[in-house]
Amino acid sequence: MAVAIVLIQVKGGKAKSVYEAIKKINGVKEVHVVTGPYDVIAYIDLPDRSEYRGIVFEIHEISGVAKTETCISL
Repeated sequence: MAVAIVLIQVKGGKAKSVYEAIKKINGVKEVHVVTGPYDVIAYIDLPDRSEYRGIVFEIHEISGVAKTETCISL
């Protein structure tokens, strides 16, 4: 099993709605609104590393998401 950490920048005023939408995605273990260069961070459990793309694409479809960066555990 692997873990993906998705760092998410959102459009102004959208952090809470993005947070709420990400919480509902299957596989998301934790999600936090944070300060710094990113607005939201999501931790995702991956039974297989190849599954991260589908979840990240799902995050990109959320209204208010501007940009993501994904880090996958080795």
